[in-house]
Amino acid sequence: MVSMHPQKAVEILTAELPKRSGAVLEKRFGLGKTGKRQTLEAIGKGYGITRERVRQIERDSIIRIKKSAAYKDVMPVFFVFEEYITQKGGIVAEDQLVRQFDTDGKSQNHIVFLLTLAPAIDHKPENDELASRWITNTEKMTAVENALNAVHADIEQSTSLLSRDELVSKVQNHMEAHNVSADSDELDRYIGISKCIGENCFGQWGHASSSLVRPRGVRDMAYLVFQREGKPLHFLSVANLIRDLVAERSVHAQTVHNELIKDSRFVLVGRGMYGLREWGYEPGTVRDIIMRMLRKDSLTKEEIVDKVLDKRQVKANTILINLQNKKFFKKLSDGRYTAVA
Repeated sequence: MVSMHPQKAVEILTAELPKRSGAVLEKRFGLGKTGKRQTLEAIGKGYGITRERVRQIERDSIIRIKKSAAYKDVMPVFFVFEEYITQKGGIVAEDQLVRQFDTDGKSQNHIVFLLTLAPAIDHKPENDELASRWITNTEKMTAVENALNAVHADIEQSTSLLSRDELVSKVQNHMEAHNVSADSDELDRYIGISKCIGENCFGQWGHASSSLVRPRGVRDMAYLVFQREGKPLHFLSVANLIRDLVAERSVHAQTVHNELIKDSRFVLVGRGMYGLREWGYEPGTVRDIIMRMLRKDSLTKEEIVDKVLDKRQVKANTILINLQNKKFFKKLSDGRYTAVA
């Protein structure tokens, strides 16, 4: 652990600065009591100076700190950070570093400020795909970024989700392809750096932009439930299962029923029972399904019953009654049935 409290280390480093310089750093990094960070523009307005002048004061203050005797006094703190990052594979997400060293829950900004000053630690800022991270191995970071980008492309194109083990295996394969050697703990940390890899409420993994990972309403939640259960469900059961997942939200059964009716991914397969179209279920009445079958080929009574039961949860007798409708179906001399043109 750090031999000196982060807030104490920051106090020592900024003590020798001119009053305004210290105040600018405090506002810029959120080192004050409120912990609120201010923009260059906001600080400039407060002092009646330009954004560029604020930037210059910040830059000059950091240079001055690094040349001070106090900087050497705080060096053991920097060494602890550097050693931790190196032991963790040379790359650690900022939030993980904060969790590790912010023992009182009040020093997050102070830790980030100290990392900024550390001589052997580099920073890669947050972007659309990766979280803010601190590194001691720049070459490895580049390879890890390339590997993660390849993982992102893979899972973005995929329509299926992964188990945790499958995800780790995929990440490991891409790391190896980019000459990155990583143990299981390092792979977990690399996954944690990614903003594009997400986990849904069932512990399944995929691209964070996917509705299978971040469902955008009752329809998507229902689809996840069907995928999880792997079988047709009554809309009341779907509503109950969604409530189990989002206990903080009110989910009405009729709302779920309405969404199942409106979304083409779901097919009515019985009284109040729905299944997924991708499972082979077809919309329409039993008669509609028989018509589609017989327009392709003539079938025996037994074949028709078997095929309809694959697509509908109905009684065999219901199918046979529909088949007797001579307006739509005709029995051939060989006992097979065909559709009336």
